[in-house]
Amino acid sequence: MSRIFWVACPKCKKKFYAAVDDYRHKDRKMMCPFCQARFLDEEADEIVDSD
Repeated sequence: MSRIFWVACPKCKKKFYAAVDDYRHKDRKMMCPFCQARFLDEEADEIVDSD
């Protein structure tokens, strides 16, 4: 099972989760499922790692 982290979109501020292995500390943009904004993890308003 993949580890996840919660992220807040810098555009619409809504929170969603993403896979740590795919996006955390990678140079790969994620897409907000609510407003379709694309951003890197370091551009997020908030990040909460799930353990």
